[in-house]
Amino acid sequence: MNAAQRREVILKRLSEADAPVSASVLAAQLGVSRQIVVGDVALLRAGGAAIEATPRGYQFHPAPGGYTGILA
Repeated sequence: MNAAQRREVILKRLSEADAPVSASVLAAQLGVSRQIVVGDVALLRAGGAAIEATPRGYQFHPAPGGYTGILA
């Protein structure tokens, strides 16, 4: 599994999870270190994925439907 495939799996698992998932759990499932998962999540977030870090782990928050704007 290469890095891009691993990030897709992380995003899929977070989007399917009902509760936050820790980096340690994801690392054990993927067979990599926790730090690799932390880096992958950082890259996903930089790419626009709505991943939130909580004290219990990461959780995915998809963008709300409809129009979102900024009122200045």
